[in-house]
Amino acid sequence: MTLNDYREQFKRNMMVMSRTANGTLDLSASTTKAESMAAESAGEAQRIAHENTDRAVEFLFDNRKRNFRSAKDLEELVLETAKITNKGILKEGCLFRSGEDSTKFNYVRIKDLPAMWDNFILIFYAVLTAQHFEVAEIAAFSEYIINTRAHFFADSCGKISMLISTYLFMRFDLPCPEYTSRDDYYRAAGCAKVPTVSELYHLGSDPEFSRFVSYYLSLCRNRGGDDAFTGYLEKADDGSYVCRLNGRLMDERNRVFRKDIENFYRKHGDVPVVFDCATLAWIDMEGIRILTDLKEAGKRFVLRSPNIDCMVLFRVAGLEDYLEENDRLPEIDLSGCEKISEGANGIIYKVSDEVVAKTFKDEPDYYDIARQRNAMKNALIADVPAPLSLGYALYNGRIVTLMEFIRSKSLMQIIKTEEDSSGYIIRYAQFVRQLHEIRDDRRLQYFMGNSFGKEILSKADRCDSVLREEYRGRAREIIEALDEPECLVHGDIQPKNIMVCGDEMMFIDFDSFSTGKAVYYLGALYRTLLCNEKRGGSDLNSFLKLSFDECRRIWETFTGEYFKDEPAEAAQKKIMTAGLIGTVLALAKFIKNGADRELISRWAAELERLVAE
Repeated sequence: MTLNDYREQFKRNMMVMSRTANGTLDLSASTTKAESMAAESAGEAQRIAHENTDRAVEFLFDNRKRNFRSAKDLEELVLETAKITNKGILKEGCLFRSGEDSTKFNYVRIKDLPAMWDNFILIFYAVLTAQHFEVAEIAAFSEYIINTRAHFFADSCGKISMLISTYLFMRFDLPCPEYTSRDDYYRAAGCAKVPTVSELYHLGSDPEFSRFVSYYLSLCRNRGGDDAFTGYLEKADDGSYVCRLNGRLMDERNRVFRKDIENFYRKHGDVPVVFDCATLAWIDMEGIRILTDLKEAGKRFVLRSPNIDCMVLFRVAGLEDYLEENDRLPEIDLSGCEKISEGANGIIYKVSDEVVAKTFKDEPDYYDIARQRNAMKNALIADVPAPLSLGYALYNGRIVTLMEFIRSKSLMQIIKTEEDSSGYIIRYAQFVRQLHEIRDDRRLQYFMGNSFGKEILSKADRCDSVLREEYRGRAREIIEALDEPECLVHGDIQPKNIMVCGDEMMFIDFDSFSTGKAVYYLGALYRTLLCNEKRGGSDLNSFLKLSFDECRRIWETFTGEYFKDEPAEAAQKKIMTAGLIGTVLALAKFIKNGADRELISRWAAELERLVAE
C-alpha cells in the first residue's frame, strides 16, 4: 500500500472520530486544559490538525520499517508523532497532561501518568517485538491506553492513538480498520475502570479491554471482504489468490479459518492460493491440521514468508515442500566445528566467532525449543543477561538452534582451572540471587509458570515407599508449607550453565527458564552438587567431575553469600529445606532407576534425618 492509501484511510477515520478535525474545539476535559492551548479558535485548530496529521502520517510511513532495538527507541517514535500532531495546537512544553485532573472523564490521574507512561512503553515494546500478537490486537492496545484510559497528552490523544495504530498496520502493509461511529467506539471502550500500573500487565483478563479488542477486530474484518479468511484476500494478476494470515491462528480463529477455507474453495474452485504468513505470529496444531488437510486433498498452495518459529513448525508437520525456496531453513555443517560444551540434552558447537549451534541428542519437541527461544528473548526484555537467539538451521536433516557466541568461560571451567575460585562463586551467588529478586509483575508477565513444584511433591510421594512409617508424608508437608513468593527462575543454576565474561556473568541453557519458587531450584542445585551417586569407593561427583569435598565447598560458599543478608536462623532453615528438596529429587531418581538397595537405604536415612530436623 502507498503513502496516499494510508493518508486517505487515516483522514477518513479522523473525520469519523475527531471533533477538532470537524471544527469543534472542546476544552471541557479539565479546568486547566485551556491554559495549555496555543490555537486561538476552532477554525485554526481544525486547519492545523489536518496539516499536522498529514505530516505525521508521512513521518510514520518513512519509519515503517524501523528496527526498534529498545523500548526507548520506540518511545522516541511515539513522542515525535505526538509533537508533530500537536505543533501549533499546544504551547511549547505542554505536551503531556498537567494541572488538574479531569472531572468529566475517567482518565489516569496526573500524578500517576509518569509511571503509567514508562510501563506502557515497556509493554508496547514487548508485544510489538514478541511475534505472539495480531497486529490489530497491538493496535487496539495502543489506542485503548493512549486515548481511552491514560490519555497521556494535553490534546489530540485520539488522533495520536489512531496515528500509532495506523503505523502498526503500515509496518505490515495492511489496510487500516474502518471506523464507523465515534459513539460506538467509546461505548465499546467503556469507562468503568482505569487500570493501575500493575494491572496494566494483566489487561488480557480485563473484560472491558477484551470487549474493546473484539470491537476493534470487527473494524478490521470490514476491510477483508466476504472471503477474507482470518486475514486479507487479494486476487493476483495470474489468477491465483493471496491470503494474508494475521496474528495468532488458534482456538476460535481456527474454526473461522476452516469455515472460510471451505467457503472459498466452494466459490472459486481449485485455484492456486498463496498463504502470506509475514504477519502470522503463531499457528497452533489445529491450524497446522487445516493446512495438512489441504495438502492431503491435493490443493495447490504456497506458504510464503513465515517467521522462523512458524517455519520450523511447518517443517515438522511435513509442509516444507509448500514453503518457497527462500523460506526454508538453511543447511549447516557442524562436522568440523569445535565442541564447546555438552549437557544432558545436547551439544553446543562453535560455528563462527559470532554464532554457536546447539544440537539435540533426542528429536526435540518443537514447542519446547520455541519456548526456550522466546524465554531467551524475554529474558533480555526483563534485563536478565542472556545470549541472543538467532533462529534455527538444519544439520544432517535435524533442527539445531543458533545463538550468539559469547566469548567467555563457564563457571565450571573456572572452578576446575583457577587455584582459588571463591571470588567467582561469591559472584555466582550474587548473580543468582539478583535473578530470584525479580518478583514484580512488570517483568514476570513475560514468562510462564512451571510445574516443578508439583513434580517435587510427586517425587516426595515416591520417596515415601522406602521411608519408615513415621516419616512418610513429612517431606510433602514441609514442601507444601513453604511460604515463598514467585520469582524469575532459570531452572538449572548449576555452574555449567553460568558463563563468565570479564566482570559479567550470563545464563545459558534456557530449557526451564520461567517463574517459580527460588528454594525449589536451590534444592536442584544441592542435588547436582551433593547427591550424585558415588561409584565404588570413589569420592567423585560423576556429573561435575569434582570431588565431593569441592562440591561441599561450592555449596557452602554459595549459600553463605546467597543468604548473607538474612537472619542466621532463617537462612539455616532455608538451606536445610533446599537440602531436603535436593535429597527428595535424588532419592526419587534412584528409586525410579532401580539403584541398589544399599544406596537407596543410605539416601532414605538422609531424608529421614532432614525431615526430623
